[in-house]
Amino acid sequence: MNKQEWDNSLLEHFALKKGGFSLDLLMEMVEEVMDSGVSLLTEKKGEQLQRSITLSMIPDIEVSELGWADVRTPDGKGAPTASRERELLQGYLDNIVGPGGIETLGDKLAQLSSLATNPGQYVNAMHKSGDTNQKKIANVISFLVFYKTLTKIIANFNASSAGFSFEAFLGILLGGTQIPASGADTIADFYDADDVLVSLKLYNEASVKVDGSFDALAGDLIRYGKMTYLVVTKNLRGSRETLSGQLKFYRFDFHLNNVMKILGDEASSPHAMACILLPFAEETGAVSDVEAPEKIKAISDDINAAFKQNLEEALGGILTTEHPFTAEELAAQITADPHFQYRTDEMGDIASGKGSFVKYISLKQRSKKRDLMEQVLRGMPLLRGAEDMDMMPIMVAIYNSLSSIIDNLLQQRTARKETVKDIVPSWSKLKLVKHEKTAVRKEKVEGIKEGAKNAIDYYHNPELTDDDRKALLRKTNGYLNDLQFSLSKTRVMEIIEGGEESYPESNGAYLGALEIGQSSLQDMLDSCIAALNTDIFSLFQDLEILSDNLNKFFAGGLTDDSLAGTAADKADSIESKAREEAAEAAKL
Repeated sequence: MNKQEWDNSLLEHFALKKGGFSLDLLMEMVEEVMDSGVSLLTEKKGEQLQRSITLSMIPDIEVSELGWADVRTPDGKGAPTASRERELLQGYLDNIVGPGGIETLGDKLAQLSSLATNPGQYVNAMHKSGDTNQKKIANVISFLVFYKTLTKIIANFNASSAGFSFEAFLGILLGGTQIPASGADTIADFYDADDVLVSLKLYNEASVKVDGSFDALAGDLIRYGKMTYLVVTKNLRGSRETLSGQLKFYRFDFHLNNVMKILGDEASSPHAMACILLPFAEETGAVSDVEAPEKIKAISDDINAAFKQNLEEALGGILTTEHPFTAEELAAQITADPHFQYRTDEMGDIASGKGSFVKYISLKQRSKKRDLMEQVLRGMPLLRGAEDMDMMPIMVAIYNSLSSIIDNLLQQRTARKETVKDIVPSWSKLKLVKHEKTAVRKEKVEGIKEGAKNAIDYYHNPELTDDDRKALLRKTNGYLNDLQFSLSKTRVMEIIEGGEESYPESNGAYLGALEIGQSSLQDMLDSCIAALNTDIFSLFQDLEILSDNLNKFFAGGLTDDSLAGTAADKADSIESKAREEAAEAAKL
């Protein structure tokens, strides 16, 4: 049993008649004392009450990446699921910032910063507004949980996992839901409370950039009209326990009315400008009526369905009547395992390849991935008792069943690229390649700049409708050729500060900053204790001692009676402390 499970079971023990120990019950127990006006941090029986309050006493939420995701599919058909961790964090955040999506983020950051900057002033403001002592304590503890959890995300994870956890964290802060990366036909990372699609970029301040698939961005603009980018910069020092620094939050929107100007501006890179090129007809100067073939996408659901069908057929040629299960039964069990579902994290453990199209690893020689695939198969109920059964034919069937699908998609994509190349041969002449001669590259860049300027002028003809512009996006170089766009930090800041005249409907803004780190969090905690003037945090101290002693007692084989005795004493202390203080206050 881990520490979190111990904490939960112990909390439930203390107040069974009231439905279990909770923050609400804790508030109720101390409210009488708080209302009495008696200071619990002043001298008691002639002695100064001394407390050593540490960060470990702030309620801890386990950072579970997938547990926070509350994932639903981009088309809205999936049912949202809320983990215990998500519900806990949402409950704390509801106490302090309330509902609202990306449009409220600036106000939420201001609220969060107000406590970090001056806890005393924040508590006094609550007092003047007539908030109860119970609400003050609940709000302050909620703030501390927020900062502790945010610091843990940034400090204790690598760049990839921190970004994923941060997506989920902001999704909760903005009342939204995270979008699964695999198979998603959108560039967004999460929806906010108002169903606004948000793409999050978390970078070190010196290396900020906004990049991604122009195909996906254009697709979102065609479907939804805009895509909101939330850019968060990290300026941090130290690591883990010594981490300190600041997060700054910015936002801007790609919109049908500004995407061409943002990417096609001369301040953008040639690669970004190349995305917006349009196929002009030399004879008329108008955009050609390009009929490009349908795009080839690796849709996970479609691939999984085809894989299962192929696998049933392949296993049918392997299994005989001597096997106690059918090909359909085994295929159903295999494809129900995440390791054999397309583009899942588990599949990545036994697959190879980059981008959208991946396959299972080659089985020609032994490898860790091949051994893991065999281990997963032998752990399935239908195969668990078949120790002598050779797994190689089944593994070959799995490999071939998926490879045939991916190979077909890759062939279709290659054929499509050749068709597009034939339709718009001029774009091939402008393709930038590494290590080409300076003169050649310079000539190509000039051609790209001229083409981007013509595309912007044509796209922003006032006689065109939104539907006309959507049709033009489908004919751009970036959309037809699946190009990537990228904007540097300087360019991003120009867009944010450029205003409506330069970039219509960009909504560029600096939203605010948050100080994070163990040191600032400890200072915040100390200031909160002084501002609240209450002994409430000693209850968390006793709970920590209780939990730690019980863990040590059981880890030591239940032999150290002193640990059990200390735990029992703290259990009694937690249950009776607030009631004793209330009784003392009532006598005054």
